[in-house]
Amino acid sequence: MENSTAVPDGQRAGRDRKGKSSRGTLKQRGELAEMAFTYKAAGLGFGVAKPYGDSESYDFILDSGVRLWRVKVKSTYGKRAHSYCVHSCSGVAGEKKAYTAKQIDILVAFLVLENAWYVVPVRAFAPRKHLYFYPSGSKTGGIFEQYREAWDLMRPKTRRRTKGRPVAAELTAKLSQPPSGF
Repeated sequence: MENSTAVPDGQRAGRDRKGKSSRGTLKQRGELAEMAFTYKAAGLGFGVAKPYGDSESYDFILDSGVRLWRVKVKSTYGKRAHSYCVHSCSGVAGEKKAYTAKQIDILVAFLVLENAWYVVPVRAFAPRKHLYFYPSGSKTGGIFEQYREAWDLMRPKTRRRTKGRPVAAELTAKLSQPPSGF
């Protein structure tokens, strides 16, 4: 009896029918980019959570220790002329709608060939449906270049104590502790 769990030759993920290496489907590429994002964000010290299912507009929830961020991850493997294009919209039944602040907080664009990450707040691009990145430079200057590796946008801002008031992180720690007397 043939082993039903065996994958036929040439049918492995990342291979075409003739056994040649392939880039994979768009879905597989997106999944790889999400795995790379998880590794990158966790390596930078963020808590990373993935919502169950795919009904939400965001892909991940990042915990900075003070705030939770709704993050959409987009990736591109190909360069067009001198730029990389990432879609900042979602589509239902062929209709594309730009992401809004009600749906996501941050869009993280991963330019795979450049191994470059752009951390772009939704307020910086809404209502655009396409974002263009110029990691090699541009005559007009890429408007999103300031967001390259801008992971600090999601980190808590450190503030000094002023007139005896505690820093926001200390308030969060106090809120997470049970009241005295319990």
